[in-house]
Amino acid sequence: MPGDPFIGGLWPAVWLLGNLGRATYEASTNNIWPWSYDVCDRKLQEAQEISKCNVQNHYGLNPHQGRGATEVDIVEVMTGDSNGPLPATVPPISLPYGDMTLQVAPGIPSNRPNSGKQPKRNTTLSDTGHTMFAAETWYDGLELQGNTSINPFFYGTYLGETKPEEPVTRTKFQAFQADAVGSLHQLTRSHFEKPHTFRVEWQPGKGGRLDWFVKTYYEVINGTLTSIERDGKGHKWVKAFSIKDKSLSDLIGSQIPNEPSSLIFNTAISSTWGFPYDVPAYCKKCYDCDDPKCACSFYPGFCNMIKSNKTAMYIDSVRVYQSRYGGNHVGNNHSVGCDVPEYPSRDYIKGNEYKYARSPPFDTSDHGRPLKKIKNGGAKCKADADCGGNVPVASSDNETSTARKLTSAPFGRGRCIPVSQRPRGLANTNGAKNVCNCTPGYTGPHCLAIDHIDDFESALTNRLSKSLLDNFAHLRPTRFMIGMFGSLLLGLLIFLVHHAMNMRKREINSSMIETTPLVRPQFIMNDNSNTIVTGRSV
Repeated sequence: MPGDPFIGGLWPAVWLLGNLGRATYEASTNNIWPWSYDVCDRKLQEAQEISKCNVQNHYGLNPHQGRGATEVDIVEVMTGDSNGPLPATVPPISLPYGDMTLQVAPGIPSNRPNSGKQPKRNTTLSDTGHTMFAAETWYDGLELQGNTSINPFFYGTYLGETKPEEPVTRTKFQAFQADAVGSLHQLTRSHFEKPHTFRVEWQPGKGGRLDWFVKTYYEVINGTLTSIERDGKGHKWVKAFSIKDKSLSDLIGSQIPNEPSSLIFNTAISSTWGFPYDVPAYCKKCYDCDDPKCACSFYPGFCNMIKSNKTAMYIDSVRVYQSRYGGNHVGNNHSVGCDVPEYPSRDYIKGNEYKYARSPPFDTSDHGRPLKKIKNGGAKCKADADCGGNVPVASSDNETSTARKLTSAPFGRGRCIPVSQRPRGLANTNGAKNVCNCTPGYTGPHCLAIDHIDDFESALTNRLSKSLLDNFAHLRPTRFMIGMFGSLLLGLLIFLVHHAMNMRKREINSSMIETTPLVRPQFIMNDNSNTIVTGRSV
């Protein structure tokens, strides 16, 4: 972990975010984050942009399917010195701690727990039978083990009506409550001095669950096998925190996330995370380490820690695995991909690219594209070891050959070659004499990442293979629509009958008029030189 465990201010985190949202890009997450709700609720339809109530969600999305950018926080680290256990933590938890959370919407609308206190599960009565403290509404069936407490300091966020100066727009009808179902797990100095392994098992959807695991010790205390953190060097897995889908669905109707998601590793700084909550009245609330007047807004030692550059979070390895057989676990089937048929994403992102990229003058690095292209080699190097040459290549077998492009090579994942020998199209770091050239099947600037394809056919490919007519919206008329259509049809029928009756009357009237055959006019001269005209002319 980065920084000093007893100096507050850094916000390191490892978390999952649904693909329909891009972290810190509020236009992409507005009324999308953190919805995990596949129920048609007309009162919440405007607050959930992609609602199950929608007959056609467009952009290749499935009709009548509620979607969102769900968030699962594998670990968020809060540092600092609490001078003993924090209030309302059971068992007692001190700083630093790791926060493990599911953020989900919709949230509990009323009778919520108060921040800084544990949820009241039962109503407290006075001696005379009057209610002193009413039971509060929170999720049942949460499982905690070891040095892990419910997080009493953050129960969720209310996303209300926006103000004119905010970057996104949300009306009062689109306002909603989101919940943070989370826990605090005790960390020690050792977590900041040596690598530690964190793990989450995600069984998605209805009937699924989320389980967070940490390494700890097991000891027998008073005849009970108990897990304790002690010095943070334990090697036994303990299931620190668990959320079952039933806890969500029974209370509010939400579900364990099902969304294709990306893993995010970041270290942030926010004045709302690990910074002094209260400052003296004389203190100028500012956050500039070079301004002496701002010193009282930081914890002692924070600015020196930042300037020392000891703030990097080092990640040794990441393992993502899945079960290929749905019967081996609860919940829905596992899938790996950004555009799986059950949860399409690609067309939606493509059709709303402006939400996922910033434009000048706010930012110039996005270049109007939601994601940067992964570099395949090209990093500056001195030896093959800089390019994964000392990392054994993985072998492929029949079962996984469709999922990964791997080849065996005697020089590992990549080689360090002179710039003059680099293949056409290989990126070049300016000023480098040698660059990394990746072995087929590996990618990244230093060739350390496995180049893979999705295990499942994408929703876009699947959709384009069907008839064009299959992509049209399927109309489901309402009673109002049926009534309006019936009224128009009846009106048209009355008009046609009336018109036919008028035409018939005209025909009858015309046949009753006596007519005389037309005769060419004749001009006759009489004796008085007068001209007599006979006959009819039209």
